[in-house]
Amino acid sequence: MMNNMSKKQMILMIGGLAGFLIIACFVVGGGELAFDTVIREWFYSLRNDVLTPILKVLTYMGNWQSITILCILLLFFRKTRVRYGIPVSVGAITVTALNKVIKIIFKRPRPDVSLHLIDQGGYSFTSGHSITSMVVFGMLIYLVRRYVKDRKKANLLTVLLAIPWIFIGLSRIYMGVHFPTDVLGGWCLGLAILMVLIAMEERYEKRAGLPH
Repeated sequence: MMNNMSKKQMILMIGGLAGFLIIACFVVGGGELAFDTVIREWFYSLRNDVLTPILKVLTYMGNWQSITILCILLLFFRKTRVRYGIPVSVGAITVTALNKVIKIIFKRPRPDVSLHLIDQGGYSFTSGHSITSMVVFGMLIYLVRRYVKDRKKANLLTVLLAIPWIFIGLSRIYMGVHFPTDVLGGWCLGLAILMVLIAMEERYEKRAGLPH
């Protein structure tokens, strides 16, 4: 697989993996990092009656139910099934399974329940919403840039997809259910996985002779 990756993809994959491993080492050390404390307190200071409902919607967009519905819709329609549905669904399944294993390995407790704005159980590291949004919406952005010929339409879709791509992870800190390092760790590992999945997609397209 390494031989099929471009130089840029390789750099991003290695960088994402390295970032995840560095953060994981700090998490293994136990306790709350100063970085986590400062960032969390800043996010909590932003809480208000206008922003909270908006970020709740965004955080729910990263729930497994929402991602499942998105994948089903992409798979249902013939025009989106092969180019979008299959790659996005494979990515969603891959990161969901991997993140469950990671959570069991690290067993990091979540922030104190008194800080939660939504009900959330399970372990904290890494943020499943963050890693999933990185892969799912990152893959969609890649596919849109690749297949949508109308550049104005592609740019608009890119902006719309970038909103959940970025803000789902940030919303998890705001909601008080994750540490910032949970989100950063999820983004880093998600980026590495995304690069591998993109390389696999390009390899499949080449072998299948699919038009670009």
